Amino acid sequence: MALTTAEQVRLRIQDKPTIFDSTLAGDGSATIYGLGVTNVVSGTAFVPGVGGWTATGATIDATGFVAFSGAISANSAFRVRGVHTIFSNDEIGHFTAVGGTVAGAALEAVKTLMFDSLKRAKWAAPDGTEYDDTAAQQQLQKLYEQLDEEVNEGAVDAGAYASWSLGQEGW
Repeated sequence: MALTTAEQVRLRIQDKPTIFDSTLAGDGSATIYGLGVTNVVSGTAFVPGVGGWTATGATIDATGFVAFSGAISANSAFRVRGVHTIFSNDEIGHFTAVGGTVAGAALEAVKTLMFDSLKRAKWAAPDGTEYDDTAAQQQLQKLYEQLDEEVNEGAVDAGAYASWSLGQEGW
């Protein structure tokens, strides 16, 4: 069976669905809790029951929030399991529309990841903890260059108006 364009883009950028499994505690008054993940594809919430966890009727939305019908008792555990992705289906659709091809869509996704990586490039906390994400930035830059070259080669091969000027650099 052939992959859809969205599946091809996800494969190209390695945005595979990822399982999350979180155990949290209620505070006695809240009915909605953030899960710390976004782009939730599917999920189920559980509360302790006889012999293990029992599924609830809670709803989990794509933005990563679980909503219970009533407050979860203070310090009472609940568990949420599900699947999420880095990019939503709408974002993948946008990348495809703007990029025009699977490679173009992957390039758009890499641009987004590059911009996002600037927010956490290198930092240090007062407690001495340090984080340096410059290796990931370098890898994204290499991937960007490869995809940009692939997209531009495709434009030249297609004989598009834009490809004429690209081919004139040696004249």
